[in-house]
Amino acid sequence: MADEWKKNLRHVSSPGHEEGHSPRRSVRSRSSEPNEEEQKWEAEKLIEETRRKREEEDLRCLAETEELNRLEMQKCEADLRELRERQERRKQERAEEEKRLAEKKKAEERKRREEEEERRRIKREEMERRRQAEEKRKMEAEEMVNKPNFIVNRRSTSENHDESDDMGNVVRAKEDMSKSKEQLEEEKRAILKQRIEPLSIESLNIEQLIAKAKEIHQKIYNLESEKYDLEERFKRQQYDMMELAERARQMNKGGEDQKSPHQPVSVRVIPRGIVHDKLADKYSGIPPKVPLASKYEKNLDRRSFADKLKMFSK
Repeated sequence: MADEWKKNLRHVSSPGHEEGHSPRRSVRSRSSEPNEEEQKWEAEKLIEETRRKREEEDLRCLAETEELNRLEMQKCEADLRELRERQERRKQERAEEEKRLAEKKKAEERKRREEEEERRRIKREEMERRRQAEEKRKMEAEEMVNKPNFIVNRRSTSENHDESDDMGNVVRAKEDMSKSKEQLEEEKRAILKQRIEPLSIESLNIEQLIAKAKEIHQKIYNLESEKYDLEERFKRQQYDMMELAERARQMNKGGEDQKSPHQPVSVRVIPRGIVHDKLADKYSGIPPKVPLASKYEKNLDRRSFADKLKMFSK
């Protein structure tokens, strides 16, 4: 159709027509009017055909788009349905798991209560056994305190006493002195074994072991404290005894000077740690001697007495 329309246009505009032939030109001018209408109709028809094809193409694209949307919706619905089913299955599995965990927790709690009750029972039995042992030990200690732990050999009050008793005591004393170090150690171990109770820790748990260790530590602490107090008391008593002996010697010094020169003179041993003052032996009531320097120093002190007195009097 378009080709015919173009041919008509070329035929109309061809340069072969001359201006001198007027009748022929008029005929052609009259025949050109229907051609123009036909060309318009053909153009409108072509436009309509193009519009129709475009509309068909649009409808086809729309149908394809709707089909794709429908398929996509079906797929989404299937995915949602599968997701809901999966959520339902997970919910059921979670409920079953929670139920199983709750049952397991109850079983563990019941087992823990049973074990706790068993530990309490064992602890009560152990405390009862220790209480009974403590009572028994206290009773034995009271019995040991009430009865003497030594033997006194009484002499006869008569003038003609038996000399065999004295000889027996002497023999026993000699036997004790003639014992070897191993025998004395053996007797010591036997006495300690008799006095010290055995420590049984096989049936004790961790808490009981900790309590037992604390108890033993407290006993050791108390014994060490008592030992230190006794040692200090012994030192003070020893010092007091030496001081009393020195006072007695000072009081009896006048009588010792009047003794015969042939009488043996006792040698006094100066205890370690006490500074001997020769002037105090001659004059009573003088202040005690204050050592200003040690005699065991390797380097001799060349300072004068005045310098030393000034330094130590500050």
